[in-house]
Amino acid sequence: MGLIGRLPKQHSMLEFLSAARQRFEEAKRAAIAGDRLVGVYLSGYAAEMLLKVAYFRLVGKEPSDLIAVKEMNEAKAKANTLFGIGWKENLHDLSRWAELLIEERKFRNVPYRPAFRRRLNVQVDSLRKNWREDLRYRVNRPRQDEVTKVVEVVNWLFANLADL
Repeated sequence: MGLIGRLPKQHSMLEFLSAARQRFEEAKRAAIAGDRLVGVYLSGYAAEMLLKVAYFRLVGKEPSDLIAVKEMNEAKAKANTLFGIGWKENLHDLSRWAELLIEERKFRNVPYRPAFRRRLNVQVDSLRKNWREDLRYRVNRPRQDEVTKVVEVVNWLFANLADL
């Protein structure tokens, strides 16, 4: 059957959160072992999953509810039609997920405190400067300070997940 055959077709928020923790632990171990690109790459995916968990929790999904590409595309469409975000990129766009979170909270009358909103934007912007899903196609070697920054951002997202 192989690994791919054992994977579920859809994911729940619990699975996203569990996978985010697992990828982040793997990222930190890889970075310590000297595989800095692996550390950055997996950390970025952990951050992406955390932003998605925060969004779907905000819109009322239960932890065990399934989340598939369909639901993520619906979130992207909502970002564009209701909030005018102009999300043209794929579903890995961290800035758009953060922007969608901010707008959705305003729409639901539970906006972030201004200082928290600014901090979220700074963190995601910092991550965006060091991670994209197509990083795997590039020949590169992240500097240690870049790895450290990415790890700090993901630590912040985990620490603040309840408030996202």
